[in-house]
Amino acid sequence: MLLTRRAYVDSVDRAVTVQSMTEPMEVLDFMEKHSDSDTRTHEIALRSLGRLAARSQYQEVVSDARFHALLSNLASRLDDCDARMLSMIADASARFRSSTPELSDLTQRLAEVVTKREDAFNPRNLATVAIALSIRGVRDPGTIEFIGSQAIKLMDDLEPPHCVMLLEAFRRWGKSKGQLVDRIVERMSDEVDRFTSHDLVDALAVISRLGLARAFLLRQLCELAFKSLGEFDPRQLARMANSLAKLRFISHENIDKLADAIRPDVKQLAATQVSELLFALAMVDARHQSDLARVLVAQFMASPGGVSTMSSSSLIDFTWSLVALDLVIEFEAEFKAVIDEIFGNRSPPQNRIPLMKLFDVMCALQLGYKDLAVAVPAAWKAACDDADRFEMDRLDTSQLHNEIVMRFDSLRGAANGMKWQLRMQRNQPCGPYRVDMLDEETQTALDLEIINWPTSRHLKHRLLESQGYRVLRLDYWDWRSARTEKDQNLFLEREVTRLFESHPLVALDS
Repeated sequence: MLLTRRAYVDSVDRAVTVQSMTEPMEVLDFMEKHSDSDTRTHEIALRSLGRLAARSQYQEVVSDARFHALLSNLASRLDDCDARMLSMIADASARFRSSTPELSDLTQRLAEVVTKREDAFNPRNLATVAIALSIRGVRDPGTIEFIGSQAIKLMDDLEPPHCVMLLEAFRRWGKSKGQLVDRIVERMSDEVDRFTSHDLVDALAVISRLGLARAFLLRQLCELAFKSLGEFDPRQLARMANSLAKLRFISHENIDKLADAIRPDVKQLAATQVSELLFALAMVDARHQSDLARVLVAQFMASPGGVSTMSSSSLIDFTWSLVALDLVIEFEAEFKAVIDEIFGNRSPPQNRIPLMKLFDVMCALQLGYKDLAVAVPAAWKAACDDADRFEMDRLDTSQLHNEIVMRFDSLRGAANGMKWQLRMQRNQPCGPYRVDMLDEETQTALDLEIINWPTSRHLKHRLLESQGYRVLRLDYWDWRSARTEKDQNLFLEREVTRLFESHPLVALDS
């Protein structure tokens, strides 16, 4: 008994010692000297390294032989770990900025052990394992199927944070549709009164990334959020505004409420949150909030380290926002500084979303800001063109587009004493853009404001209007609220008639 107690005390002392360390190399040195430590101490060491390895030290840490030995030691112990310890090791492995071959080997081995533990995980541990494995890039079908089947079994016990983590994991695995996602969304709706402010912000973020068009759940979450805005900190409010704007599920009234709640503490926002909030204002065309936008622009540019330390995603969001809010001329120097950083010092990303945002900016430079004389490098232009073309082609055969084209086939109306019938052709060139549909005779362009397109179409349409096109923007949620063919025909007829009343057909015929 004395030997057992002494071993336990020694183990606790080592774990506490590792937790108190502030330098990653100190952790590695300690674990090399105490490689006989228990699994809990090894897990704490791995977690500490993920936390302490700053950008400047990261490569040095993950390439260190002592780090590799730590991972190998953990991997050899996984078979003896219970479900809780497996989830803790998985969570610790997910704390690193990027994967390495050694981290991937550990998590792949962990996945193999996890899939042999049917019915061993509680909801929290299962969700933790799922999100960690997805972050580390474990994608084998057997693991994903196991996690899904276990989640179904535990569905009635899932709490809001577990639902959010599982949704994010399956998003990363490319499984955004199906019975499991439907069941998780249903569970979230049932448990909406148990959402904390943190849960709610995370839920909206993952729903926006998934592009889930679940109006009932979104209404519940929004009602809960706007009843208690004072419970959110400024960073959470900025993130929530960004998510709702991406989902096209926020009105000017609500963006104003969020802006009022954030304004007193806006200085607390870091550069990433500033760009998120600025992008949200731009997405809803909140040019009436120009005073707040100006504060955000100044704060973004004054961030410690300057634009060279910011992510390309934040920089691109910033430039798109300035164009959409019509603030480019007012902040010409700031706009050009960010554009120069993007084009001059960075390579085009593989992710199409920032490229599609930048495509709008390039079109604005071509049509509205030629005097700025911004030269777009060929590599960036080609990447942005390809991203926009790929996504437009992908939408060309969507069910939603099919529905609308079918309605236009038999749709007729009159405006200002003139009859109209549009012959819409899909995915057509229109100025520097392509549009969802175009009637060449009347030069009427139509785009759907869908929730999985990364930018609002109002900027694109403002630019096309300047080129003489009539533009019609159909909101996804408005279209979905028209349940029957009759309702859809009435909706389209009303929108087209309204367009031709404000931009008479006779103007083209004269």
